[in-house]
Amino acid sequence: MAEYIKTGVESVAGVTAEVYQVQETLSDEILAKMHAAPKKDHPVATPDILKNADGLLLGFPTRFGSMPAQVKALFDACGGLWSAGALIGKPAGIFFSTGTQGGGQETTALTSLTFLAHQGLTYVPLGYRSPLLFNMDEVHGGSAWGAGTFSGGDGSRQPSQLELDVAKVQGESFAKITKKLSAEVHFRDGPYVIGQHQWRPGNLAGLKWCNMCQTIVYGIRSYVVTCDICGMFAHAQCAASIMHYKSIPSSSSSSDFVGGTSVFPSTLSCACKLPGVLLSLATDSSNNNETELSLMSMQQQQHIWIKGNIDPMDSCSLCGLFCGSILALSGLKCAWCHVRVHEECFQQALARVHRPPLLRRCSLGRHANLILPPSCVVLHDPNSIATKSQRALNSMRSVAHIAAKKMSTIRLRRGITSNTIKPPIPPTRTLRSEVPSEWENPLVVSSNAVSGFDGLPYDLVELPKETTPLLVFINSRSGGKMGLHVLRHVRKRLNPLQVYDLSHQSPIEPLRRFTGLPRLRILVCGGDGTVGWILGALDEIGAPRQPPIAVLPLGTGNDLARILGWGSGFSAPTNVSEILSEVEAAHVSLLDRWEVTIGQSQKRVVLNNYLGIGVDAQVALEFHQQRERSPGLFMSQFVNKLWYSQFGAKNFLVRTCAGLSDRIVLVCDGKRITFPEGTEGVIILNINSYGGGSKLWHDNTESDSEDSDSDSETDDDRSQTSSGGRCNTSTHFGPSSPHDGLLDVVAVYGTLHLGQMQVGLSKAVRLCQAKSISLSLKETLPVQIDGEPWLQNPNEMEISFLQQAFMLSRTVDERDVVTKKVSEVLDWAEHTHTISSQQHDLLLVEIARRVAETATSRRSIGSRALLSPIRRNDERRSFIMAD
Repeated sequence: MAEYIKTGVESVAGVTAEVYQVQETLSDEILAKMHAAPKKDHPVATPDILKNADGLLLGFPTRFGSMPAQVKALFDACGGLWSAGALIGKPAGIFFSTGTQGGGQETTALTSLTFLAHQGLTYVPLGYRSPLLFNMDEVHGGSAWGAGTFSGGDGSRQPSQLELDVAKVQGESFAKITKKLSAEVHFRDGPYVIGQHQWRPGNLAGLKWCNMCQTIVYGIRSYVVTCDICGMFAHAQCAASIMHYKSIPSSSSSSDFVGGTSVFPSTLSCACKLPGVLLSLATDSSNNNETELSLMSMQQQQHIWIKGNIDPMDSCSLCGLFCGSILALSGLKCAWCHVRVHEECFQQALARVHRPPLLRRCSLGRHANLILPPSCVVLHDPNSIATKSQRALNSMRSVAHIAAKKMSTIRLRRGITSNTIKPPIPPTRTLRSEVPSEWENPLVVSSNAVSGFDGLPYDLVELPKETTPLLVFINSRSGGKMGLHVLRHVRKRLNPLQVYDLSHQSPIEPLRRFTGLPRLRILVCGGDGTVGWILGALDEIGAPRQPPIAVLPLGTGNDLARILGWGSGFSAPTNVSEILSEVEAAHVSLLDRWEVTIGQSQKRVVLNNYLGIGVDAQVALEFHQQRERSPGLFMSQFVNKLWYSQFGAKNFLVRTCAGLSDRIVLVCDGKRITFPEGTEGVIILNINSYGGGSKLWHDNTESDSEDSDSDSETDDDRSQTSSGGRCNTSTHFGPSSPHDGLLDVVAVYGTLHLGQMQVGLSKAVRLCQAKSISLSLKETLPVQIDGEPWLQNPNEMEISFLQQAFMLSRTVDERDVVTKKVSEVLDWAEHTHTISSQQHDLLLVEIARRVAETATSRRSIGSRALLSPIRRNDERRSFIMAD
């Protein structure tokens, strides 16, 4: 029947179909005893296949009047699609088979409707579109619910020709409806392309109006779209009609446009906002080129007005009255600064001799200092001779670069000495502050960059001195729907050239393009793994200077974001604009980075947060493997933590890492460390946050200030007796710090111990603090670095200091504000050539280090001051007892 349905579907022009089978859950032995027919050679259906289809025709047999367990298992695996709303609005039909006439063909269809309803699928029944359903000359299956057949009690009956013809009719009818509901163009995620809208399915929380046909939008959610860049709403059919329309004016009319659009709003019915200024290079004169670049950089930014779809509670920036309306497409909103004005107020202001300052230029809004000004992005005319020549030259350069790289590899393999070929100099192991002389004060910072595969080449002109541009990397798949939510809002607030979705684009090219910009900052929206990805990409491109990095936590643990002050996670009510303001006010801090060398192969991994061997890595490994098998079951941070709890409980019973002290050898700063009895895990910390905020390294002042000192004595006794020779030979361990050049080593006793530490009922056993660590694994053991687990074969591991990275910490007190102001003064001094870039970075490092040390000493003094009256009371109490 499925093949006949496919034939019916493909009889409709422009529609194709693929047949998939549901994964079998029964063993071959049971299937043989059931005398089940052999499976056909069809691919197995997965949630991703359902997501990518435009329509679904689901066929399955009946099991006690309902769907069989195999189909239910497929539906249960679609939790990730439900959380992302990936199936909302898609049409779905049903066909079925039963053993007898009373076997429940209609009940089978009814029980499947619950899945369709929860996923938001649009059920398309067969109805009585074919007179074949009224045939009474023979017994046949099928009804208004869908095509069907009777297989007989033993499953030997094959579908009749009448039943197959009904199936073909259903396929043809379903294909016609799917084609009507589907837009001509799929609005899927992808990299931003200059001059084109970035359409996504819109959220109809209230009445909206189509900016294309200027009528009210209607229909199911998946077929009403909104642009991530400019905020326009449109019917999918209207958006598809201008899918290839680019808001790039022609060379002849470019003088009427500023920032990609004219001032009068009536011309903006289809154009999306441009991230730069179009520059037509009709001549090859270098003098004219420099003159035009200089003029463009001095131009004032003009508004880009979008009509309608304004919140009724928003007020007009000219008259102060309410501006929005849901009853008509009225009011104007700037796509850059987001000010709202009445159309009448706008026309009256234009008619005045002295226009209001609001209309003379666009201020770029609240986050103007973070925005890459469009006047500093020079777009080249795609039709100019110079642009075509430059594209050809870039292509030739790319081919030549690949050829040279291959030749270098061949020569090195043949044993050519290093005097012949000089490898690139790796970045410094302390700070990236070596800036070539030609980058000190460039007019054009980045030349001939390209926005996408079919985008326009553009140049980045020198920025205004008050601009601190923000480069944003977002993992849209992190945090359930939160990553996509942040992506859409940040694209509207910033220049779209500043925002990149890591789900579709590598960070390498954007980093190469923007690292030459002065005062650049980076915002990473994702988990700790995403931050490590960006830091690794900076290492890969050999960036001469590493921009400071802020973190918006969208992962599960978010330990690095916690110690930098950005919180434990991002929730939907949080305003993205407030986050951008906090990033602008953030101050620079430091983070030690460590290099882990594994075995004789010299495999190198960078450690930013922590390294775990044993029980914690085992739990992380099982979590990772389960997520790889069933990604749809991991739909939120809360659900992920439940999975961690389940695997932790399993390892509490199994104890796969028992006897760890006999399976590894730990040497810290040349001294071998003896583990406490019962150790099942060793964790090496660079930051004092683990597993979602647990503090594993407690300072001596913290442990001494407990009301009941039995726990602290146990912790200190274990740490004193467990190390054959402690690396930190002082009586008390020093405080944990992410930038002190020391790693903190602790031991844990099992998953129960880890769980107790999570809720504050226990503490980890402190072993030592060290500058270099050697590990020798005698057996295959689970290992994790920054949440990435794997099974490590017996081998040697060396951990050594790599470099310090600039990070951005959230500003919360007066000390942080002073640090921020000092860094601004250093930026000014570098911009005015009072100090060099290398001096700027060295001073910034020293200031951040001393501020952090002062804060640590103040906390220690405060703890000791609080501790002294407690100790005096204890002494007085013991004296009374002695009397």
